[in-house]
Amino acid sequence: MVLGKIEDLLVDIGSMLKRERLYRNLSQKIVSERSGISESALKNLECGRGASLTTFIQVCRTLGKDEWIMRLGPPDEVSIRDYAKRGGRPRLRASAPQKAVR
Repeated sequence: MVLGKIEDLLVDIGSMLKRERLYRNLSQKIVSERSGISESALKNLECGRGASLTTFIQVCRTLGKDEWIMRLGPPDEVSIRDYAKRGGRPRLRASAPQKAVR
């Protein structure tokens, strides 16, 4: 799945956060104070000008949207075959890349 330009995605994410903030009838000042970030950081996030992952997480938590953060990762699913191959243990690190056969 291709999402398009990063800039467009940042604008979409910022718009979703702004919509949620306004739905909860909260000002930027209140959300920034509760999130522990500057008001300008929140404005940058909402306008799609970029922000740190920490800022995004803090704002999501302030708005009660922890599930947005959790949806970013893959589901905790492992194939039965892979699980059995490792003796029922989860993978702890990646293996070395396979050498090409000539």
